[in-house]
Amino acid sequence: MSEAVNMSEAVNSKPDVHDMVVVHRSFRQSCAELPRLVRGLRPGDTARAALVVDAVRFMLMGLEAHHVSEDEFLWPRLAARTAGHAEAIARMEEQHHRLEELVTQVTGALGELTADPRPSLCVKVADQLTELGSVLNAHMDEEEKIILPLAAEHLSVAEWEELGEISLAKLERKHLLRAFSALMAVATPEEQRTFLSKAPLPARILWRLSGRRSHARWEARLYGT
Repeated sequence: MSEAVNMSEAVNSKPDVHDMVVVHRSFRQSCAELPRLVRGLRPGDTARAALVVDAVRFMLMGLEAHHVSEDEFLWPRLAARTAGHAEAIARMEEQHHRLEELVTQVTGALGELTADPRPSLCVKVADQLTELGSVLNAHMDEEEKIILPLAAEHLSVAEWEELGEISLAKLERKHLLRAFSALMAVATPEEQRTFLSKAPLPARILWRLSGRRSHARWEARLYGT
């Protein structure tokens, strides 16, 4: 009986890494939708361009926070504890470098796109976003298949939670509710309950009072639904 209890405690002490799958799902949705939205911009419609560019910037901001926290916290710990997986971790780091290059390309064109959403520029930025999405999806696929199981095995619950806190700390405070609402929007009801159980009370209240509805209104404007 005692041995069974100890085994149960060991299992329960492992971090629930599924929350990163939901974060990835949000990025996957943005990568699928944003190129289409950029291609759909009309010449001279700077108001619409500003809305779409805001969505692109928001996604890129979240992606940077997510990846920098992995670079600073996750890769060093896994590299130190999983010598047999050094090649996979090095590949994750290389993919991050490539993604940084693609993000820089997209970011460099956004100001011009807002001011002048001409067809040639829209096609250029949409193509850049499509390439970014392709590389990012492949990266996230591999991360979910190889890295998340390693994190569940070799990181403590406290360390996994610290990784999330580092990522959030890299976002400006004014973006936190929007980021949480975007995450909740792609979560299943069960996943939402898990996120809410871990979120601070003020975040839960703000999401229920305004975050959920404001995000729905923003999506309606963005996607035209």
